[in-house]
Amino acid sequence: MTEELPLPGLHNNGAQDPDQWAPARSNRRDSYGCTRPEVGDLVAWRYAAWLVHETRPYADVDLTDKQRAKLDASVAHLTGEKRDLAYARNRPFHLVLRHHNGPLIIKPGEGRGFIRLHDGTREIHFTSWPHRNQWHRLPDPYQTCSCHGHPWPCQEIDQAVLTQHQLRKMDRLMATAQPGVCAHCLEPISTRQKTVTFPEESRLVPGAPGPTFHAGRAACWGGAEEYERAGRLADNPDVVRVASCPGVRFIHEQHGMPADQRIECSAGPFCTGLHGPSGYRQEAPCWHRVELAGNEGAYARPGFDCGYRGRGGGCIGGDLSGGGTSLSPVAGDLLWEMQQRRRGILP
Repeated sequence: MTEELPLPGLHNNGAQDPDQWAPARSNRRDSYGCTRPEVGDLVAWRYAAWLVHETRPYADVDLTDKQRAKLDASVAHLTGEKRDLAYARNRPFHLVLRHHNGPLIIKPGEGRGFIRLHDGTREIHFTSWPHRNQWHRLPDPYQTCSCHGHPWPCQEIDQAVLTQHQLRKMDRLMATAQPGVCAHCLEPISTRQKTVTFPEESRLVPGAPGPTFHAGRAACWGGAEEYERAGRLADNPDVVRVASCPGVRFIHEQHGMPADQRIECSAGPFCTGLHGPSGYRQEAPCWHRVELAGNEGAYARPGFDCGYRGRGGGCIGGDLSGGGTSLSPVAGDLLWEMQQRRRGILP
């Protein structure tokens, strides 16, 4: 529920950041972009059409130390002939664009980068990296909007779609504050259904009471866990949890173990037992290493070795390598942060 709603009408969120704009797929020469536009091509950038005036590869003497280090890092995993080919392919080039049609969007502090020519045309120079930058080439003729004659979709269209999205998002947030309604699915909560309610004031609607979620539905529990991890724990790590556990659950696969000992949380005595309904629980097998990116190869592990030997080499409960002992109590929190970074939500 706390995730951003999809923006089906926006073209790469250009209304929020013009640098992220791209023309409609039907208004491109290449479906996925071009790394090396040629002189005479029309490329799309910041809701405008720009003519490629000049392209020139950087010579070795023109590379700065920072650029040379970046180029070396891009081919560090290769050797021999493959490295030489990649070195030439990834070499940056100087790209000169001249304004052809559309709005001239200049962000604060960029005025000096837009050169004004004698005929009034604006020109801008780029250092483009083939393995990093994609340019969208426009066909000839290219589609334009009826309101301004700018490349389609124009900035006004994207801003209108963004406004509609924000209004729908506001309506949804206001619906989460209604009493007796689950803040994730927005369905009524009956007296027979289990719920989880946050005691503090709502972070979604200021002044409203804490939101309530279905505790017996996997999707709604996921929304409650997201709300707690992204908000309550970020504001106060010591707050009493109501919808999450700092650890990761493992299931021991040794035959003959008592049922009540097979499921174990890596948090040990710090486990809150709040792992969600049965349909939401996803226990990792005792032989699986739950990698925690950004922690020098550390991984979570169960608290003891059940004796299972087989797939994956056996239970890792007795493995003390990789920093698993010190990181296991908070492995669930670290795993969630890693997933948020992969999704681009956290830096």
